Formats: sequence, C-alpha cells, structure tokens
Amino acid sequence: MPVAEKEHLIAELKARIAGHVSGTERITSAFPLGAPEIDGVLPGDGMKRGALHEVAAAAYRDMGAATGFLASLAACASRNSTLPVLWCETVRPPFDMGRLYGPGLSAFGLEPERIVLALPPGDADCLWAMEEALHSHAFAAVIGEIDGRSSALNLTATRRLQLAAEASGTPVLLFTGHAQAGASVAVTRWHVASAPSAVLSYVDEKEMLPGASRWRVALTRSRGGQSGSWLVEWNAMEAALSVVVRMEDISSEQEVAVRRELAIIPFRQTA
Repeated sequence: MPVAEKEHLIAELKARIAGHVSGTERITSAFPLGAPEIDGVLPGDGMKRGALHEVAAAAYRDMGAATGFLASLAACASRNSTLPVLWCETVRPPFDMGRLYGPGLSAFGLEPERIVLALPPGDADCLWAMEEALHSHAFAAVIGEIDGRSSALNLTATRRLQLAAEASGTPVLLFTGHAQAGASVAVTRWHVASAPSAVLSYVDEKEMLPGASRWRVALTRSRGGQSGSWLVEWNAMEAALSVVVRMEDISSEQEVAVRRELAIIPFRQTA
C-alpha cells in the first residue's frame, strides 16, 4: 500500500474513533432527572452515569417511599436505553418490606419486563453480582439493596463498585435502607422521606384519591456539586421529576402543616 494511501487510511480511522468516543461521552456522561433546580446542582447537569449513587430512607417509616424514589431514578437512568435494569437483593430480603411488585414498578415508569431480578444468598454475593453486572456492559443501570449496617458494605466494596461503574459508564444505585451507612466513595447520597401525594384536580377532594407521587428528598452528598433539599413530584409518563418547592423556602408553619397532613392521611403517602 502506498504511503500516502496508508496515511489517509490511518487519519480516517482516527477520525472515526474520535467521533465514536466523543459521541459515547455525550450519551453516557450524565442522565438528567428532569428538574432544572436539581440537575443544576449536580456536576454535569444530571446524575453521573459511570458512578455509584446511594439512596437511604430518612426513617424506617419511609422505606416504601425510598424504594419508589429508587425506581424513579432507575427509570431516568434507562430512559433512552433498550437495555434491561438489574435489581439485586439477597434471597432473604435485607428489609422487611416484601418483594418488588410489578404493577407498582410500572406505575413509576419502570416496566417489569425490563427488570432482571437477582437473588444472591448474601450481602457479599450481592456486591459481587452487582460488580460483575457492571463489567458485563449489559444493563442500563444496576441496583442493589444492602443494609447500611452490613459488614460486607465497607469502603473497599464501594470503591470496587465505583471503579466498575466508571469503567462501564453504567450507573449503580445502592439502597442502604434507613440505617446510617458507613464510609463510602459514592458520588451522591440521597435521603428520602414520604410526602402527601398531589391532589387530583379532576375529582372531588373529599374522595382523597392519591395523585402523583411526591417525596421529600435531601441531596446530602454531591461530589463536585452542591447539596440541597426539595419537595419533588414524579411524572411517570415523562420519566421526570419536578420540584414543588425547595425545602429551605418552606416556613415553620408550613412545615407543621405538612407533618400534620402526613399524620392524618397516611394512605396518601407515597409507598
């Protein structure tokens, strides 16, 4: 092959590789949650794909709400992907909240047919399965449920998940329950509490039918970004969050009213 032709071929290959890499970076760098107020405080205007993110319930009573928020994050992460989502929990669930419920996941925009449910025997096996799933590049997102007090969940384990996520460009969401988690290299950490759902405008308010799911979320860690707390609402049709109000803007009287409503209308809380 003539030298000139060889140089032209090499230059063309380099251009193709450069275009492929830059395109991949645009696709996999971050996924937006849909709320500019939240995306704006996250580095990259969204949650980083190749990273470990932790979700915890603010209290035991908020475990169901935190699971719903976790499902919404998974729906956001897989919004533009045809790949399935891996949901990993041990054979004996770490939290006494029951197994995943297909119609409930579907209500959050996460269709059951896109879920691969893994049931390893223990916490160490769950961490191993999550890491291997990340290495496989076969999933849009990897989710794991491990009690924050588990001895298997330590700094080394979270570092391995973070490195595997970075290598694959796949987000990994770790649900640690309501216990205080130990040392971790997670890029973000979210605390989630239940909140009264939105009132449906087209029905009699006396019927008290639950509307769009709402949560009180606190972003307590955001490496390279900012923290914050908001009352958010979920739109399953668009797979996006919206901010109802920033918690810092709620007065003490409004805070009391919200707590009173939570106590009076428990069946309207997001589960």
